[in-house]
Amino acid sequence: MNNIEKFNRLGGVWTPKAILGDVKKVAKALPENFVDCIITSPPYWMQRDYAHPDQVGREETPEDYVNEIASVFEILAPKLKKTGTIFLNVGYKYLNGEFILIPEMIALEMKKRGFMLKNKLIWFKPNAMPTPARDRFNDVYEPVLYFIRSEGKDVHYFNLEQVSQKAKTFNDYENLLKILPEELIGAKVIDSLSMRKSAEGKVIGVRYISDDPTEVLVIWENNTQEWIPFGKTMKNYPESVNFNCPKCGEVINCWNIRLSFANLGEMVCPEFKSLLCESSETFPTPELENTTKSKAKIQELVDPNTDAKKYITKSPKSSKFLKANMKKTTMASPAGRLAIEGEYLTIKRRWDVPQLLIAKYLRYWKNYTGITIGDIDKKLGYAHTAGHWFRLDFGWWGKGGSIPRPTDWKRLKKLLKFDDIYEKLVTEKVAVLQTVKPHEEGKNPGDVWEIMLEQYPEAHFSIFPTKLVETAMKAGCPLGGVVLDPFAGSGTVGEVAIKLGRKAILIELVPQFLELMKKRFQEQIEIISL
Repeated sequence: MNNIEKFNRLGGVWTPKAILGDVKKVAKALPENFVDCIITSPPYWMQRDYAHPDQVGREETPEDYVNEIASVFEILAPKLKKTGTIFLNVGYKYLNGEFILIPEMIALEMKKRGFMLKNKLIWFKPNAMPTPARDRFNDVYEPVLYFIRSEGKDVHYFNLEQVSQKAKTFNDYENLLKILPEELIGAKVIDSLSMRKSAEGKVIGVRYISDDPTEVLVIWENNTQEWIPFGKTMKNYPESVNFNCPKCGEVINCWNIRLSFANLGEMVCPEFKSLLCESSETFPTPELENTTKSKAKIQELVDPNTDAKKYITKSPKSSKFLKANMKKTTMASPAGRLAIEGEYLTIKRRWDVPQLLIAKYLRYWKNYTGITIGDIDKKLGYAHTAGHWFRLDFGWWGKGGSIPRPTDWKRLKKLLKFDDIYEKLVTEKVAVLQTVKPHEEGKNPGDVWEIMLEQYPEAHFSIFPTKLVETAMKAGCPLGGVVLDPFAGSGTVGEVAIKLGRKAILIELVPQFLELMKKRFQEQIEIISL
């Protein structure tokens, strides 16, 4: 079993593991709570005969086939992490001229066995094989069923940013939204972050380097003034953060932190499995961009008597909304809101703060000082607020708890006497332009994937396309995570895992396919005998 859990690195990439055998038997040797993602395409019903007594796909009826597939995943369920995902590509079949909904039958059976269907993805094949049939249309797509474990519905891993499609208009908007320092003077500012009650203000000053604004001076309703960093116009905030393991120095990202708490209930180093957050010296340290003053010449423009302005950028405003003359807009259209309400700056956190890590940190210092949550509420003048800062139960990534506001963090620090390790992470703010623009990471690619069929030179049939596997793996398996293919065939999932920095376990029943994998990976594959 240790051979399965430990992966070797060669040339900076993880060596895939291959196991020859029936997945229902091999699964017993897999550690529980171990696999991050399953990506597979099992033999289709009555498609091919591999002349093996334990093969899947030669069952007498579609119902028998469906039960066999669902049984495999039921056996694999304990091996899949709570945050795990499944991408199952399985095709339709015809029986006596009738179209059989095998994928849908599998989905219904999987639901009975503790899985939740999140998507039925459509793999559209532009180069689909022609059909000799003249009494129906040709099949040009196959489904890919995207499942999670039912108990993981609030914590499953899904990284949309990894597969988002960058908008074609992104560069055009980059030019439209380029702001000169003088264009920010008079802009409205809204701060719903710093205090419990939102504050409004106006920009009366700008600091800039070579016409690029770096800070804005805001005068608030109470006549106080504050310099606040100005966020890059086309960037989405808060920014992602990496951390360093205090024991081994390895990089830990926000997903590592969330996945560890979800699956283990503790913060564990993803590389060397060290238990963290047990003392003040064992909390991961954030790698934050250096925001000290640049050596470049900083210029300053201040106009305390400026008039407020409604628009800041050259972003187009639709005339149909401008003519609406509405006092209050409730429309969903971003363009409509922009035209009627105007552009403004909003105050956001600069960094994407992992709520679970902060809750663990505050718990440690609360226990260290002996102060109760009730005492914290009382001293800060709240009722039933502080408890949310200490919560480790969570919905879809941190929705159960909350992060203290920057002002509350500084007050907490006086009470709990904690160190400065997360001071900047929690308290640093940035002024961000609110206007119509494409998302920096791109749009959701949707549930129809146009992917060409691929041929593998060593096989006489089309294989699982690498682009399909790559899309599923990017979205459903974290970097460095374990991806399993229980019907590995020629090893496409392993090849993609090498490319994307994931660890692959490939289970295959037919010995000839194991030989194909050896050739494909040029013997750089670990064969495990059970």
